[in-house]
Amino acid sequence: MSKERISKRMRRNKVTASGDGSVAAAGDIRSPIFTNPKIYIELKDEPSLNPAQWPKVHEVDALKLGVHRARPVNNRTELPSYILREVDRKVAARVKHVAIHGGMVLLTGDSTSGKSRTAYHAVQRCMQGHTIYVPTHGTRLDELPDYLIESERGPYLLWLDDLEGFLGDRGMNPTLLQALENIGVAIVATMRDELFEVYANSQHHQEPATSQRIGNRLLRAVEPIFIPRLWSVSEIERASKSGDERITDAVAYSATYGVSEYLAAGPALLEEWQRAQRVHGHPRGAALVQTAVDLARTGFSGAVDINILEELHHKYLTNSTLRNESWQDAKTWATKVRFGVAGLLILGDYEETWSAFDYLPDALNRNEWGRRDIPEFIWQEALNLCPDDDDRWRIGMRAYMSGVNEYAIAAWEPLALNGNGAAASNLAVITSEMGDHSAARYWRRLESQDEFHSKTVPYDPAIPLYDSDTRKIVTGVRRDGETVGFSLHKPAVGAIHGIIAGDKGVGKSNTLMLILLGLLDSQKYVLFLIDWSPEQKHFELFKKHQAAYHISGNSLSTSLAALRGLERLVEYRKRKSGYATPAHETPGIFIAIEEAHFLFDASSEVASLCLRIAKEGRAVGVSLFMTIPDASLESFGGNEDLRSEMTNHELSTGYYMGDNGLQMMRDAKAMPNEQDPYE
Repeated sequence: MSKERISKRMRRNKVTASGDGSVAAAGDIRSPIFTNPKIYIELKDEPSLNPAQWPKVHEVDALKLGVHRARPVNNRTELPSYILREVDRKVAARVKHVAIHGGMVLLTGDSTSGKSRTAYHAVQRCMQGHTIYVPTHGTRLDELPDYLIESERGPYLLWLDDLEGFLGDRGMNPTLLQALENIGVAIVATMRDELFEVYANSQHHQEPATSQRIGNRLLRAVEPIFIPRLWSVSEIERASKSGDERITDAVAYSATYGVSEYLAAGPALLEEWQRAQRVHGHPRGAALVQTAVDLARTGFSGAVDINILEELHHKYLTNSTLRNESWQDAKTWATKVRFGVAGLLILGDYEETWSAFDYLPDALNRNEWGRRDIPEFIWQEALNLCPDDDDRWRIGMRAYMSGVNEYAIAAWEPLALNGNGAAASNLAVITSEMGDHSAARYWRRLESQDEFHSKTVPYDPAIPLYDSDTRKIVTGVRRDGETVGFSLHKPAVGAIHGIIAGDKGVGKSNTLMLILLGLLDSQKYVLFLIDWSPEQKHFELFKKHQAAYHISGNSLSTSLAALRGLERLVEYRKRKSGYATPAHETPGIFIAIEEAHFLFDASSEVASLCLRIAKEGRAVGVSLFMTIPDASLESFGGNEDLRSEMTNHELSTGYYMGDNGLQMMRDAKAMPNEQDPYE
């Protein structure tokens, strides 16, 4: 059925989406220069070679092989989905060859450019049945051929992450490489570019160290494959379609950092900063970084003059038991480039202007450690730094969410007075909350004068509501013409659930209709529709044109039967495979419940069924959406677990609509999404 057959005029209503975006702080990166590094290897006394104890390739975790961690999502630590690189074709051909004939594949590139991840993806695709040996640096490898000849566990893969740590007379050398190749052993190795250059050019030194001489001879026998630090346009395009928010974040900064760099360096930098705030650490440097991070957390996106940061950081030095290092030492520590990627502070476009490495404020806004209040002097400074309109909008949103209304008002007032109806609407909400109804009426009048914000637009069935490039359902258009939408599936999370909250008449059903039409466009979902609205008319067109697998009204027995059947369907999918990512052949299941609070009131079993479907359905492509009046506990039938599951902004999406939408979004975000582990 084409959606033209169920077209109707649809209004653009005031919608406040659940996310206010991340703050982008761009800046130049200066890479360290390696000059005559000390290269050595300390061999262990005893070999540790027992092929019977080695795992198969498919049993090995990527992190055990040297792949860098990426930031967790909702306490899940799975690696982001692998994005194909242009170099993969060459890597695959070489890996397939050595899998059969033996020999070495060597991947080189900058630190955190993605060498280990690319190699891991290749061996998982081409060598799953191989037995893999992952020695530690310094392990004696010269006796390895003797052990493998006598073993029946082959074929074998020798994994050498950071090859320089294995070079030596008793380690990896040209003679051992030839011996292993003769018995069909595949070797996959990685090496940082700067060290590759040191070893490859060591013949120019008068008296090269032993490992350098061995490395030089070995590298002359192996053709390296270079993994670029920065991604190509086609690679960025593929990454932008992944649906994984960690990769999406990295893509946003891909003009400055490589995607792999951003993913890999962030967690390590965050950990180093947290460790610095201790005795014998870098307390002044940590305070300097905290200043820049908190400015970014307000929504301010620019780099800040170092003199301003120096002035402000003193206010964070409140622990008298810590011995603070000198200002110069603190600045040097905070700006030092790590991993060849970035420092904790990033140089701005102008001399001596600095901003926090983007990952740090993003990470703090996502975890409990970072939910500390932003000091008032930081809010004041963010507004004093003359941000542009985009910054003012973000600062206002962050301030409101943080409960500091005076700074939200200060940020949004100039926008509203300049004709931005959305800002005027938000100010009307705040002043009404504060009891200033005269001011609220004033801001409502300004809101009505913004044609873009207040006008009604027709729904055009010729315009798709599913973007196949981004894999998002389109639900609106920004002032600049950019479409607004969301993805129903994220690789690191699974299926996405959602709520559409607001008073009667604000457009909840209209928004749900847009989502349903987008799903029909995608041809990747089967619809289950349950209507508990008093009007009993919202799904009539879908019923008329048989556009949904199941449609029912406000019959409790029918609704319970449908939800019980869906629960059994989830269990069936869990026993099978191939349902994680919705596709035309293995479609996802989309469950929509209109005015779900009426159904929850009718039976406590409903909320329990919905909770189990929501929790278990994520992994098998089952999404649950519902329209409700607000995000209060009563709207979820008194089931706190269900409310927590459906309002968790890491796992769900939310549309908070109408005059109370802004307040509902703030309250929903303030809800704890995790229980005390000791209760």
